[in-house]
Amino acid sequence: MRRLFNFLYNIDRAVASLFGAPPQETISSELGRHDANPVVDLAADGLDLIQKGHVEKAMEHAARLDGADGGNEQ
Repeated sequence: MRRLFNFLYNIDRAVASLFGAPPQETISSELGRHDANPVVDLAADGLDLIQKGHVEKAMEHAARLDGADGGNEQ
């Protein structure tokens, strides 16, 4: 099960990078960093229904990753 989670997580990061996100970002963390608009708000609210505080947790996780390597993913 952990391998599946890791696989999906890395796909999430790859898709986010296709839209210009830094390597440590996921779609969820990117949603939290964009200015409010109806599409972003709807997507963030949907994720928060699945897991309370999902977008905020994703942003915190990305910040920890960024801090671990000084912003230079290796």
